[in-house]
Amino acid sequence: MKGRSVRSAAARSRFAPVTLMLAMVLWPALAGQEILVISSVGSVISRDAVRPGETFKAAVILEIKKGYHINDSAPLDEFLYPTSLAFEGSAGIEVLEVVYPAGRRAKYDYSDVEVAVYEGRVVLGALLKAAEGLTPGTVKLEGTLSYQACDDATCLPPAEIGFELVVPIAPASRKTVETYPEIFEKIAFRSPLR
Repeated sequence: MKGRSVRSAAARSRFAPVTLMLAMVLWPALAGQEILVISSVGSVISRDAVRPGETFKAAVILEIKKGYHINDSAPLDEFLYPTSLAFEGSAGIEVLEVVYPAGRRAKYDYSDVEVAVYEGRVVLGALLKAAEGLTPGTVKLEGTLSYQACDDATCLPPAEIGFELVVPIAPASRKTVETYPEIFEKIAFRSPLR
């Protein structure tokens, strides 16, 4: 019995560095895994194409996984991270306004106060303007959605997800057609189209 424990102790000491090395390599990968809370992010614009100088609307559509919610743009608890939408500068497209819907108010275990949240399908809006001198083609506008997801008891760390808004640019002489009226009629833009 004594010989057996010596062998197993020797075997353990040989494998200890390998086990430690595997733990050091795998732990960051496992710890860095994020829970998939937003199952999809899509974007559409209010016209089939945009002419130079034209103001147009965009919608960013989120699908939030059942059992989770994300804080709205004004979560009511100062310690919670608000949802925000940002666009990286793009030559030729100016962001005039970003619109967030009102969140649903609810009380959860993780906060002492009522909070405002988004659940299920959420549509954020942006009012954009194409520069006068744009040439026909396609402009890609990179965007970032920043959010904090929670379930009924706890919140995850704040996260970001990137997306792309593709804007077809038409010649100034081309007639364009409105698209997705069922989406854009529900977004409360403050600024009128110019």
